[in-house]
Amino acid sequence: MDCFWRDDFSLGHHSCFSFVKRGLVVDFRWYSLFICNMILIISGGDPTGDEILKASVQNSEMIIAADKGAKYCLDAGIIPDIIIGDMDSVPKETLEILSKKGIEIISYSSDKDKTDTELALEVAIERGAEQVEILSGIGDRFDHSIANVHLLYKALIHGIDAFILTSRHKIFLVDSKYCIEEMKGSTISFLPLTERAGGICLDGFAYNVEDAVMEIGFPYGVSNVITSDKATVRVSEGVIMGIILR
Repeated sequence: MDCFWRDDFSLGHHSCFSFVKRGLVVDFRWYSLFICNMILIISGGDPTGDEILKASVQNSEMIIAADKGAKYCLDAGIIPDIIIGDMDSVPKETLEILSKKGIEIISYSSDKDKTDTELALEVAIERGAEQVEILSGIGDRFDHSIANVHLLYKALIHGIDAFILTSRHKIFLVDSKYCIEEMKGSTISFLPLTERAGGICLDGFAYNVEDAVMEIGFPYGVSNVITSDKATVRVSEGVIMGIILR
């Protein structure tokens, strides 16, 4: 089966994404058609599964494994371009195998003030990423999961379109305009990432709003539903987080 995601990103962080399939029906894949410098980061949270990982790799120009992410790559038969982190959760045999293949390894002391995924994102920024896709960015370490959502904001302020993809979710940020195509019927939630987000307009959802405000502590944007083949989100002040569920 030949399949791929398609994320139709424009310059900056005005973006649209659409579900595209080639051949047989594809179940739950929002992979991006490579149209710019997309760098894939494999973090150390819950594995997304080899199928999602391999599909994402096909559309990336560079693969950065953050610590344990190197094991996920090797287990899937994928060789990353860079391994970065304090190497506290990646098996020694994995490092030995990849080291023999001449992979760039950037090692840090465990006594650091940045997460391995943040270090990976900084390398992606330095290497000219226009898009960043983070796999295995959510897991049983809730603190790391939240930290990775915050990294989406770090990417945003650098003018980079970034999202976290799991086996059940796609997590992205909106600070201007975002279009969602061919996801009709999917559940989606919106939550403010900044203290206040204003001028929010939702069109193509079960619960549309016009010039609305979202504030931290009032999560009324949970469990909306996409009702249109092309739904649009607009924000004029602050940043909101979108979470699409399978």
